[in-house]
Amino acid sequence: MRVMRVPTPSPLLVTPRGIALSDSEKAEALADNLEDQFQPMNDSSFPAVTEIVNVALWSYFYSPANEH
Repeated sequence: MRVMRVPTPSPLLVTPRGIALSDSEKAEALADNLEDQFQPMNDSSFPAVTEIVNVALWSYFYSPANEH
């Protein structure tokens, strides 16, 4: 008996414009989604979180590099 492999279908991406079917539509939908997720946080209602992030960034950029 010979078993045939059926390719796994790529997942459908639902966008505001409908279902993304082609590779270019899927790439555009993914890019739009990432752009929506990664926006600067200008909301000052979370000062503690903002301070933690600022300290972490300062520590990362201004600390001497680790030598291995």
